[in-house]
Amino acid sequence: MLPPIADAPSLCSRRNARRRRVHATLAGGLLLALSIPSCSTTGRKNADRTTPLVQGKAITFPAHVRQRLAPRQTPDFLSHAELVSLSKNPQPKGETAARLERFWRTPVVSNEAYLSGQRPHVQSTAGLGPILRVATWNIEKSLNITRVAEALTSPAAYTSMINEKRAPAGSLLREEMLRQRQRLASADIVFLQEMDLGVNRSGYVDAARTLARSLGMNYAYAAQALEVDPVLLGHEPRPDSPAGKPQYHSVDPARYKGVFGSAILSRYPIVKAEAFQLKTQPYDWFKDEQKRADFAEHGRRVGSALVFDNEITRELKVGGRNFFRVDVAVPNAPGGLVTLINNHLEIKTLPKYREAQMVEILGYIKNIPHPVIMAGDHNSAPNDVSPTSVERVIWRQLDTPASFVSTASNVSGLVWGTVIPLYRERGVVNALKNFQSPLAPNVPILFPNRVVGLFNRVKEFQFDDGSSFDFRGDRARSINGRKGLLANSNDRRLKGQVTSFSVRRPIGPLGRYRLDWFFVKSGLLQDSRDKRGPYRFAPHYGETLAEFNEHVKKPFSDHRPLVVDLPLNEPALDNEG
Repeated sequence: MLPPIADAPSLCSRRNARRRRVHATLAGGLLLALSIPSCSTTGRKNADRTTPLVQGKAITFPAHVRQRLAPRQTPDFLSHAELVSLSKNPQPKGETAARLERFWRTPVVSNEAYLSGQRPHVQSTAGLGPILRVATWNIEKSLNITRVAEALTSPAAYTSMINEKRAPAGSLLREEMLRQRQRLASADIVFLQEMDLGVNRSGYVDAARTLARSLGMNYAYAAQALEVDPVLLGHEPRPDSPAGKPQYHSVDPARYKGVFGSAILSRYPIVKAEAFQLKTQPYDWFKDEQKRADFAEHGRRVGSALVFDNEITRELKVGGRNFFRVDVAVPNAPGGLVTLINNHLEIKTLPKYREAQMVEILGYIKNIPHPVIMAGDHNSAPNDVSPTSVERVIWRQLDTPASFVSTASNVSGLVWGTVIPLYRERGVVNALKNFQSPLAPNVPILFPNRVVGLFNRVKEFQFDDGSSFDFRGDRARSINGRKGLLANSNDRRLKGQVTSFSVRRPIGPLGRYRLDWFFVKSGLLQDSRDKRGPYRFAPHYGETLAEFNEHVKKPFSDHRPLVVDLPLNEPALDNEG
């Protein structure tokens, strides 16, 4: 029997009051989560286990390794005139198309450091013994590559860059910054993304060669895209030109190569390098970047500039995301060889397409029998930052199962019960669950986490030899003494992961994300969930070097570097996890 009409307002009032209480409780929880510091904290629990380093004798490589060294290799770069032609026709035919395909498949390879007599030294720590130290860093279009080289080669130069107001002499913060600098500078292998070669915005620097020579390392560099925006090429006015007074970028045609890509630096000699464009390209950096901005996109750009001081501009490129593999000879590693996979997945797309890119990459490495280190910028953010539109917003709402349930709950306000009212609060609950936690579980429709699929693919993946990537996390082997998935290889905190990317002007934790990751296959672990497996060449003390990058007078990059240690022998640590 229906209640009397007169009781309806009272019933609605009670229901609305109950809903307000739920909102208040959930909002309070969200505010509590937001109050958790987004930066890492000084005084990491296990930081002392990463220092001091003891450097052993230089490694002697057997003759067969020297005979296998990858020869010096440089691709046939396109001229400025050819790049201008590509800016008008990004899909050339005939010989030009064949030449472009050869360009994508010909990475730069240089064993110059090894051939000049420089040899790696096995480093040791008190906690792990002999180690291989590995870093990864998205270096933001190489805009500060010269400062980075100075900071990593000279402690005094880095000290002069420190913001004295934030980290005065004698402070714990400064000590932490110097410790992190030393940990990064002592890396044996460095993965790098957003490395320019011959682009005017970064002073035509050959970023990989500049940093490799400064650090005395061998290197390989693979092109992902060619910068063919007429603005960069000097053929169209800069978008920041004053009204009525067009200004153009200065271009030196003899120096402009327009290459945007990734690099791997190694103190160990390179025996193989391979690169090619992925088949999975969900975003067209030429066609899609030229779409006219409508009301929705214009609002997004204005909001980004006003709130986060981040300017969204057009970036016309030819090319896309690639597969990049480098094999290095590491005599003390299992099998004496280590494969390095440098990933930079697409940011301007939905998470499911980055997952598809990861599946493609995993298919290319399945038969590798020796250790694998996969690292880089995986752009594991929940949102698609490609140019939007009112039409796209509508279609993506219709394409989302949750939107139908949400609509049903909105038009069924007089339905009694608890299911729909609770469902209406799912947005806040889900925000709490997923807050800076790409690894949070996915509950379809109700509490989705579309980012976690990529990680599940990596976790479930098995190589042909039966081994898998190491997802372990225990207190004795994580930098913060925390347990949880990937805690040994990637810095965790109380809630989620320590973020590795920040917009120019974040608001507390807003505008910060965990985009950069390490995944390690030792070749000895048969199950990614096996907590009792061997720890030789397994990740230890994965750390996000937030202080190193954030508290200098001007940050080096919008990304923070990551570092992890891999013991070359079974470490003697007690497993406290």
